[in-house]
Amino acid sequence: MTNHSRGRSTPTPPQAYPGNTETFTGAYSWNAPRPAIATAAGEKQISEDLFSRFSQINEPIPRARRVMRRLESLPHYIRRYYTQRVENIKQNSGAKRANSYLINSIEKYLLPRVDCVIEQYQIDIRSHVLLPFYDDFRRIPYYGKREIKRLAYRLSDCMTGEFIREYDHQMGLPDGDIETAIVSGYGYIGFLTRQLNTSAPGWGLYESQTMTADEALRATARIESPSWWLRRLKHIHDQWREHLMIAAGYVHAKSASYCSDPALKEWQAQKKSNREFLQAFELEDEDGNRISLVDKYDGSIANPAIRRCELMTRMRGFEDIAEQENLAGDFYTLTAPSKFHSMHNSGKRNHKWRGASPRQTQKYLCRIWSQVRAAWKRAGIRVFGFRVAEPHHDETPHWHMLLFMMPADIELARDIFCTYARWEDSEELQSQEALKARFHVVPIDKELGSATGYIAKYISKNIDGYALDDELDDESGKPLKETAKRVSAWASRWRIRQFQQIGGAPVTVYRELRRLRDKELRLFPEISPAQVAADEGNWAGYTLAQGGPLVARKDLRVRLNYDITENGNDYGDNVSRITGVFAPESGSNSIIYTRTTTYKIVPKIKADADFSVDVQGGPPPLGVLSITVRGSCPQPEKSVESTPPAAEFSYPKLSKNATTKQIKRYHQQTSQLFEDMGRKERRELAERIRNDGDKGKKVSDNREVKKAEIAAQYQPVGKLADQVLSFLRKIGIEPEPWELRALVMGGKVDFGNGLIFNTFSNKIAITK
Repeated sequence: MTNHSRGRSTPTPPQAYPGNTETFTGAYSWNAPRPAIATAAGEKQISEDLFSRFSQINEPIPRARRVMRRLESLPHYIRRYYTQRVENIKQNSGAKRANSYLINSIEKYLLPRVDCVIEQYQIDIRSHVLLPFYDDFRRIPYYGKREIKRLAYRLSDCMTGEFIREYDHQMGLPDGDIETAIVSGYGYIGFLTRQLNTSAPGWGLYESQTMTADEALRATARIESPSWWLRRLKHIHDQWREHLMIAAGYVHAKSASYCSDPALKEWQAQKKSNREFLQAFELEDEDGNRISLVDKYDGSIANPAIRRCELMTRMRGFEDIAEQENLAGDFYTLTAPSKFHSMHNSGKRNHKWRGASPRQTQKYLCRIWSQVRAAWKRAGIRVFGFRVAEPHHDETPHWHMLLFMMPADIELARDIFCTYARWEDSEELQSQEALKARFHVVPIDKELGSATGYIAKYISKNIDGYALDDELDDESGKPLKETAKRVSAWASRWRIRQFQQIGGAPVTVYRELRRLRDKELRLFPEISPAQVAADEGNWAGYTLAQGGPLVARKDLRVRLNYDITENGNDYGDNVSRITGVFAPESGSNSIIYTRTTTYKIVPKIKADADFSVDVQGGPPPLGVLSITVRGSCPQPEKSVESTPPAAEFSYPKLSKNATTKQIKRYHQQTSQLFEDMGRKERRELAERIRNDGDKGKKVSDNREVKKAEIAAQYQPVGKLADQVLSFLRKIGIEPEPWELRALVMGGKVDFGNGLIFNTFSNKIAITK
């Protein structure tokens, strides 16, 4: 039997700790024990206050403070009004009232609307390559022009690098080939581009697997271009900011109607910048003849006044055709449901709004119109006329349409249009006023006015407000002359087409035929009637000559002729350029060229000279001097070059009664003069100054001899110098040697008679 010990067993000895063993003294000096920094008696005990402070860190932030922090995180153009409102309430009514405003107004109404808009512009990144751009795209509405441009270049570099990496990877495969590598590289960067809320060019061809290597390279060139990214980022930036302004309630009839104030200012600044560009450049043809770029702009359809006149002419032409054919006309008004409107006309928020932008509303209206046209086509109803898109006070677009059709089709056309227009959210149409607001039809009554008169006001209101000086806007109550600018800024910001022709002949052919005015040409019988009508501004005659208002595109009698240029742009695309018109029935032999001159945009020659003198090509004594007076001739001389002179050797003059500003400018000019001069020219100028100071005094013969020696040493020689000297003596000027030398070298010289002479491109230019 095995013996078992009873009772307690001896425990294992404890590990060594300070006090039960000998103190370690260390084998070396560096590991010897050292005195304690702090003793146990000197340590402070943890107090209950410290525990309470730690517990307060995890306590929830007060609701009002949290809302205020959220408000302050919004862009400055959104929060500026509301933060000032909170401060005013706090100062006038106390903090409790301000907190109530933050919770019951800002948190309940404003922030959900803003968050709804921000959510629409968020990007869905599924690749680690784009992670560095995530924060940038979230902060686009905070960015300025410089940050947007920097982001565009970063994206361009990223896409270029990823395309090269994917291309190298495909080429490294055993069965890799160039075409497959190019298409695969485009597919990868196109996939990345679509994650940034940007449509990739040519993506449809890639998805259908019909893209070639050349098409992939052209699309890749766009994605790798900084300017391509800059344009798209700017569109996102501008529309995102304006969308936030709509959500925050800055755009309505009681504040800023049709567009926000920042959008209007940016549009006006852009128009001013465009005007300055037009005034600073000219058009130059192959022969060097120049015409004003701004004059060409003012005489084109880009001019709002000419655009308005052409629209009225076309509308009147359609009305004349309708009268000749005994057609009936209707004036339609189409509006989107209430969920697309952000504000009421009273200035209060519309709680049915779902965050739709004006561009999304425009797409909805286009969808309704496409459904109506398809239904009309199935019913055999054909129409022609015009459509005008204009904004409500809160930037929500709506349409006005003037359409002509057969009298027998009027009722059916109205029923079809009404069905599709009132189908969505029809439960909210509980009154006649609501039904009329969604869709309304007004028959054209000739006793009340012409058909053109129905739409003329809307055309003028959306362009320049012509002939509307004394009329007020129905929604905002402001003069229509002022609201026209805001409407144009709205269309530019959201890229919405304001006017569209429905049916009829194309207007581009009409404009090309009008280029043939005052030209004696033998035209083909198919082209001549249309050209005569276009030359007279007869839109009805031109439309009938083309086959009528309901003519199909394939049946047009006069069409445009294009000249295709291979690799015509920076992306390698084939660029089509209009060169004239032709009659399809007569073939290519009937081409009439309307654009025979090719222009290029060049900087305008500065008109700082009154006239110039050609001093080359004549005999030394007199020379053949051709004087061209600038400013009186509509076309500047071709031979005048805009290159700056080679050197500046003008001798500034300072009057005795000069002001402090003139004296300061004189010193700046003289200091710059000495910096440009060489050693010899400085000595000559010093001699000239000494001689001017010694006027009236008796000069020694030695100085005269020395002056003659210097003149002989630095006397310019050559054919050009002889011609310049001959011309100056003819007009009664005897130049000093250094002055003649400066003129020959291209410098400017003031002879003290109020005229400044300089030479460039073998001419003498004289300015006041």
